[in-house]
Amino acid sequence: MSKKTIVITGSTRGLGAGLAKEFLMLGHNVVINGRSEEKTNQAVAEFQKLSPSVIGVAGSVSIEETHHKLIRQSTASFGHIDVWINNAGIPQTFKEFREIGTDEIHGIINTNIAGLLMGTKIVVNHMLEQGYGKIFNVEGFGSDGRTMNKLTLYGTTKRAVNYFTKSFSKEMKNTGVQVGILSPGMVRTDFLDPPGLSDSPEDMKRFEKVYDILAEEVDVVSKFLVRRILQSTGNYDRIEYLTKSRLAVKMLKMLFR
Repeated sequence: MSKKTIVITGSTRGLGAGLAKEFLMLGHNVVINGRSEEKTNQAVAEFQKLSPSVIGVAGSVSIEETHHKLIRQSTASFGHIDVWINNAGIPQTFKEFREIGTDEIHGIINTNIAGLLMGTKIVVNHMLEQGYGKIFNVEGFGSDGRTMNKLTLYGTTKRAVNYFTKSFSKEMKNTGVQVGILSPGMVRTDFLDPPGLSDSPEDMKRFEKVYDILAEEVDVVSKFLVRRILQSTGNYDRIEYLTKSRLAVKMLKMLFR
């Protein structure tokens, strides 16, 4: 497989970092991104122990210039962009929607929806000029329409991501640019410990039960997703880790345990 250049937003930790690690281990170029200059530099230093083919670009995806900067530095270092993964996202405080402050509402929408839309718009025009490319948007809880108390705001943003990706992929038909979805399921990262969850022992207990059954290690999910991303050729490809068959196996194991 030829060497690809992969850009991953929100990749200094969690699933984004896991994806970056797997791409590097397979010999590809990787551009990571985080909001903090310090944390981005720290992550680059760690990844360089695996491969020198990694650079970091700091900046919030809620700021348009961050996406232009990602493209400029990616092409300056590696010449092209093959895959762009809109992974950056932030969780909501584990509260009912009526209790959430206006600043938090704006912050989550600006990152989880507006940031993804801006990134997609900017990079797709670059990819159309170069004649090829893949864009993948990361799903989360709520993408399939499921609801849960105290996750209303976050779930709403992920439902929007699902609709946007399906619709936009149709606009990109026959252009040479693919648009798809990554559905990692529940991954064992600090993202699964939203602010405020520990304030309610009952909620914490229920959450831990679900976590024990469904959550998977970052490395396991990342390996699966990365190989499918590289193999993907469909105009709208939904790459799903926690399929119904995997879920059934997890439930059976839990019953026997």
